[in-house]
Amino acid sequence: MASQQEETLLSRCEIPIIDLAHIGTDVCPMKSVVRRIGQQLFTALSGKGLAVLVNHGIAEEKLKAVYADLDNFCALPEGCQAQYLRNPVSNHGYVRPGMEQFDATKKELRHAFNITSLTKAAMPAEEEVPEFINHAVPLAQDLTNLSRVLLQALAYAFGVPPATLLACHSGMLQSDGRNASTMRLLYYPPVPPEDEGPCCPSDAVHYTRCGAHSDYGTFTLLAQDSEGGLEVKLNGSDKWQAVGHLPGAILVQPGELLAAWTTNILPALMHRVVVPSGTYARARGRHCVAFFCLPDNDAKLPTLPLKAAPAPAPPAFTPHTHLTLHNRLLNAAHHLQKRFRETYA
Repeated sequence: MASQQEETLLSRCEIPIIDLAHIGTDVCPMKSVVRRIGQQLFTALSGKGLAVLVNHGIAEEKLKAVYADLDNFCALPEGCQAQYLRNPVSNHGYVRPGMEQFDATKKELRHAFNITSLTKAAMPAEEEVPEFINHAVPLAQDLTNLSRVLLQALAYAFGVPPATLLACHSGMLQSDGRNASTMRLLYYPPVPPEDEGPCCPSDAVHYTRCGAHSDYGTFTLLAQDSEGGLEVKLNGSDKWQAVGHLPGAILVQPGELLAAWTTNILPALMHRVVVPSGTYARARGRHCVAFFCLPDNDAKLPTLPLKAAPAPAPPAFTPHTHLTLHNRLLNAAHHLQKRFRETYA
């Protein structure tokens, strides 16, 4: 666990905290509250690049249940795990350590189970992980509904009707292949204690948990345990800073598609998960759940009548090479598949 003396962005009150109490549901939102939340989101994401959501209605017990299920899955024999390996077309399935690489200089220690379909056939068998589907599906539905509320809030902030963004994301987790939104369960195992090789320090195996990258989609929701390790480069900064942990909170940050869509007024922050210092912390695992909200594969994203960027002005926008398309029409499927090819071995 992170020491009490460790300074983080949250401990220094540098991450905006947005209270979602009384916001309603995705199908029956409180319009006045959603408008207020939208402006708070826009201000936070354009200024800092991320925000923390509280009173979002997703119980901590649901997260702990899927953490335990993922632990049980990771304890299965490799042969059993192999039948659930990630499908490169649907992105659904198990990603074992080494399959996905962001930092070529270090060994990344990470297990993940990507969920893009909620059908029973897509989940681990009941005799292998008994409660997996019973825990994963309700949580995925909760995160989908939360995403729909946030899409409506952002639409108000962008000056477009709330249904505009919902229409571009109508296929989230519908299991029909038209939208690549993903709930990802993550487990970072304890780090081996060796820091030096048998002959000299240069022989050492250097570990990290997740190399530096930005997310690919519209925005990401992240719930994490208290073990720490997440670091970001804030908007306009080149310094890595620890995020910290707020019990029960969910972190939200834009992805590359939203950054391109808003010409970087809402930037996609670089982030990573490092190995914590200290023998005790290195010997503990870390869990989190990430929900990657993406547009439908063939969505034509509308022109946004965005307001002028708040001071200080955002950095000069250099889009990912694949986002410079004819007439700047962004195809979510093309972008996602290219980024997957860059990431997966």
